[in-house]
Amino acid sequence: MMKQLIIVFISLLLSVNCVLAQSEMLASSRLNLPALRSVSMLPSRKVLAKTDFDGLAADPNVFAVPIETDLNPCNSGEWESAEGVRVWRLALCSPNAFSLNATLSDFYIPADAELSIYGTDSSRQVTTLTAEQNADVLPLPPVEGDMLVFEYVEPLDAEFQGMFSIVQVAHDFKGVFAAADSVDAECHIGIDSDFGVDWQNEQRAVCQIIIGGTTLCTGTLLASADGSCEPYVLTARHCVHTQKMAETCVFYFKNDDALNVPAIVGATLVATKDNDDGFLDFSLLKLSERPDGLGVYYAGWDASGEVPSGAVCIHHPASGGKLISVDNDSLKVASYRNFDENSFFNVEEWDVGTTEIGSSGAPIFDSNHRVVGILAGGDADCAYPMNDYFQMFSICYDRYADESQQLKRWLNSNDTSVLRIDGRYPQPSVISEKKVGSTLSVYPNPAKNVVDISCDNQMITSVTIVDLQGRQMLRLNVGREPSVRVDVSELPLGIYVCRVTFENGESDNAMIIKE
Repeated sequence: MMKQLIIVFISLLLSVNCVLAQSEMLASSRLNLPALRSVSMLPSRKVLAKTDFDGLAADPNVFAVPIETDLNPCNSGEWESAEGVRVWRLALCSPNAFSLNATLSDFYIPADAELSIYGTDSSRQVTTLTAEQNADVLPLPPVEGDMLVFEYVEPLDAEFQGMFSIVQVAHDFKGVFAAADSVDAECHIGIDSDFGVDWQNEQRAVCQIIIGGTTLCTGTLLASADGSCEPYVLTARHCVHTQKMAETCVFYFKNDDALNVPAIVGATLVATKDNDDGFLDFSLLKLSERPDGLGVYYAGWDASGEVPSGAVCIHHPASGGKLISVDNDSLKVASYRNFDENSFFNVEEWDVGTTEIGSSGAPIFDSNHRVVGILAGGDADCAYPMNDYFQMFSICYDRYADESQQLKRWLNSNDTSVLRIDGRYPQPSVISEKKVGSTLSVYPNPAKNVVDISCDNQMITSVTIVDLQGRQMLRLNVGREPSVRVDVSELPLGIYVCRVTFENGESDNAMIIKE
């Protein structure tokens, strides 16, 4: 009788979302291997709700429950053999989760080995890790649905046996990555709306951050005064305030609510200000790698402290894609909670849109398209779009002398007198330094349909346009001409290198194509 009850209980656990009748979904995504024979079960939403949801609900930015695990290729999963490789696979299910994400520790695998993580629907994204990602802590992007499949492939002649542990799986109980058409259109104004037309550059600097697999915030990629484009992201201290938290961050530079977009994983906390003899709500993170290949923009900033006569906030609320909010009135200087007095800009009421849960850390821009503040908190939501507080950029810039408590040391490392800089796109890495001693004009830039290229004292022989991966997208041989018109209307929107060849050299120029 007890054996029958156990069988019934296991059958119930594997029902609905984790049913093994759909075993074809658990087959290897790339190798000709049989379906997995079992699924490792984690607590369901119903079980988690009894003990975890109430406490987490107190933090409005939290969207997932962390489930501690200790799973690795030695104590779980199944090993299979294939031609020249051995393969370890593990399927995890937390019933009724909207999405799942995992955190790995001690991830060290040999060259030519790969770990892939995917859901049960092959149309969803696959995250593939190699030895290039070896790290002590490695957070992973979310996968929609309530099941995760891990597939580790290692050559039989690998120089050592790979090792890693799955130390956490986070269960999304809010469904924050639901389709954008579920968003309340009355208060959520998309960045692609008419209000966002003039802010398409800046929106490419704004990212959504997932912290520790459980919490959502917004951040901004900032330009540096020396033009180096070091990958510094500004967010709120209440979002990320320790190095351990920074290591668990996943950064999405996206223009919709999709999860299947490239992400930057991990960062270093370089500056923040705790509540010891002064308290500011900002943190500056340096990403683990430059995101230039994702078509990002490095936003400008203003550290003068001048009060804006109006402002725009670009942000990622937890319930939708990238949004824009507009205040047409002058901001107020105010105090907020126990932070330094009079160190905030106050938006009394949004004229267009609103911020919401998940928008914490978002930038506020002045009319010159420069960041002047970071969203710390307030009362705004769809029902009451009022009373938001933004930590003043100028206060964070250099109020405190310690380099770990200010922005200036990192964004103006040469200690110049500059207080304002404009945003910029990164210089593509494929651009060379070949010069021909001539004044070259590439206009307009950004371009839409055509680009006019001319040179003051050199004859142009050809024009080649390549993308950021170095792939040739267009080539035009022109003989010997002082000016050339190039039709770029068929090229996708993005950043390119326009390589102009002369009789005695070349000149490579960054070129942007936008709507």
